[in-house]
Amino acid sequence: MGPSLAAGWPIIGLLPASTELAADVAVEPGARFAPDRVRAVTFALVLVTALASLESTVVSTAMPTIIGELRGLAVYSWVFSAYLLSATVTMPIYGRLADLYGRRRILLIAISLFVVGAGACAAAQTMTHLIAARVLQGLGAGGLMPVALIVSGDLFSLRERARIQGLFSGIWGVASLAGPMLGAALTVTFGWRSIFSINLPLGVLAFVLVATKMIESRATRPDPLDVGGALLLAGGITALLLSVLQKAGGAALSPALRVALIVAGVILLAVFARQQARRAHPLIPPNLFRHARTVSPYLSGALLGTTIFGVDTFVPLFVQGARGGTAIAAGAVVTPVVLMWAVSAALAARAVVAFGFRRTAQFGSVLILLGCTGLIACAVLHARVATITATCALIGAGLGPSSMSQVLAIQHAAEEHQRGVATSLVPFFRAVGGALGVGALGALLAAGLSRRLGPAAEAAGALLAHGRAATPVSAVELQGLGAALEASLLPVFVVLLVLAAVNIAVASSFPRHADPDSPRV
Repeated sequence: MGPSLAAGWPIIGLLPASTELAADVAVEPGARFAPDRVRAVTFALVLVTALASLESTVVSTAMPTIIGELRGLAVYSWVFSAYLLSATVTMPIYGRLADLYGRRRILLIAISLFVVGAGACAAAQTMTHLIAARVLQGLGAGGLMPVALIVSGDLFSLRERARIQGLFSGIWGVASLAGPMLGAALTVTFGWRSIFSINLPLGVLAFVLVATKMIESRATRPDPLDVGGALLLAGGITALLLSVLQKAGGAALSPALRVALIVAGVILLAVFARQQARRAHPLIPPNLFRHARTVSPYLSGALLGTTIFGVDTFVPLFVQGARGGTAIAAGAVVTPVVLMWAVSAALAARAVVAFGFRRTAQFGSVLILLGCTGLIACAVLHARVATITATCALIGAGLGPSSMSQVLAIQHAAEEHQRGVATSLVPFFRAVGGALGVGALGALLAAGLSRRLGPAAEAAGALLAHGRAATPVSAVELQGLGAALEASLLPVFVVLLVLAAVNIAVASSFPRHADPDSPRV
């Protein structure tokens, strides 16, 4: 959700035929970029997408080795959390900056921060140093994928843009599947620092391509950046995301601290929204939330994020804790989600052009609804792991059409001078919605376990953390813990089903259709 430079070259052969010759490129009239640069710019976007996608998955398998060398077991979770937090909160800021100062300049800044952060991670001597470097790397990563999506919207008409973004989804899928294996191979062969240093030559190549080939024809806008708004948004989102973290370092957050973070986040975001309505040059234009054609893709993205995070979090828990599967089986059961997502996104590129945004999004939501229905059936009927895997594949098949429609619908609906911030809000809402949604679902699961097991709920956590053989409980008690976990997960799957149904209704407000070859605003 692992591409390397060598893996990137064959991808160029998959580019639409219209990108082979400058004279045939489906570039919009008055586009920002020259037609004879489209091929090089597209390859730069592919490389940027690979960097962003690979870094999300390659670190996990190296963490035991990193902990063994740098220590800091109590705070190791921040290696992931710091990166995700800094990447998420900066997405809309990068989108706005791209509107104000141009795509090329902002993408170069994002690549630079990402590469410098990767180098700092590779040179880290302590866990604290590594966490700080991951914050820096995340600050760069927050601009990679959003700006790549923005530039694809500038480069191509709807027909070609759908195919290119299907390619991006394919790259993400390959990185998701191969990232952990690549991380393990690099760690064993060259040491854990290589999982970060491998980004340096790829990042430098992407920087050179963007600097020399992505030449924009549009002047920067004189509007000032709303720095105060950016700080309020970043602070509010950070507080909310921190509130749903399972642990802060080595200890769980206290209920009082969680409530304080939620209250602080809500207050900061309320002040941000009030401020934006009064600003002449807001960070996020309020008009993006006044029309159903733009609000619906954002809301759909948040709901879809909950589905993605929820399936990835709770289905492996269901397989390992309630069905007695191994850790490998628990991880393998969600692999079809990523694989089918990548495949269905590529197929959805044609569907969007043929059937429009609304029907494509609704079709994807229906597939997700059927998949969530299957999860409930699996829990009730005690289905085999193979059946659960097939159900996850059905959910993955729905993610491609749904996610593709969201990005393309927003880029079609938003005006050109707002396309950057409008596009960046799609992955932003997906990430925030997923994090908050899975936090709420985790609270629902914890409440169910506490109600059924009381103080023994902690034993269920130890069971999952250490495996069945390592838990000092009898076979009867193991069976009881598994049954309690299964019963507690059932409401979680029901909520996912309800959210999928709501997403079908939300998709009905998507724009219907667009001429795939029409000039953009």
